[in-house]
Amino acid sequence: MGCTNAKVDEPLSEKLRAKAIEIFKKLDIKGNGTIDKQGTEQFWKSNFAKLNTEALFEAVDFDKSGDITEDEWMAFWEIVKQNGYSEEEINIELDELMEGKAWVQFKRVDRFLKIDEKRRGSRVKSIVQEEKRKLSIIQSARLHKSKTMQSEGQELLQEQQEQS
Repeated sequence: MGCTNAKVDEPLSEKLRAKAIEIFKKLDIKGNGTIDKQGTEQFWKSNFAKLNTEALFEAVDFDKSGDITEDEWMAFWEIVKQNGYSEEEINIELDELMEGKAWVQFKRVDRFLKIDEKRRGSRVKSIVQEEKRKLSIIQSARLHKSKTMQSEGQELLQEQQEQS
C-alpha cells in the first residue's frame, strides 16, 4: 500500500467514518459496543481467523484490554489517515474488510505506534480521547433527533385522536 498525496492534516471524511463505524458494528458480534476476539474469529470464519484477529488486536487495541472500543477503532483509522494513507486507499481497505478479507498491516502506522509508546505524552491517547468526544457528540445528536421525532409523532397521534 503506497503513499499518495494524501491530505494528512485533514480528518477522515464523513463517508469513511460512516463506513468504519458500519464495519465496527459488523465486528461487534455481541452488540455490546466492543469488538472481542471471539467475535472477530467468527467474522473471519476460516479465512486465517486467528492470525487476522491477532493482527487486528495488536494494531487497534491500544489499551491492551482484550476488547476494541469504538473510540479505539475510529482513532486507529484517523491514525492511518494521519500517517499518509489516502482516502482512496483507506476506502479500499474498508471495502475489503467488509467482504471478510484479511486484516492489512499498515507499516507506517506500526512505526508511529512504536514511537508513540516511548513518548511521555501519548498522541494515541489524545486521538482516542478526541474520538470518544466526537462519538459522544454524534450519539447525543442522534438521541436528541430521536426524542424530537418521538415527541412530534406523539403530538401528531394526539391531534389525530382529537379529530376523531
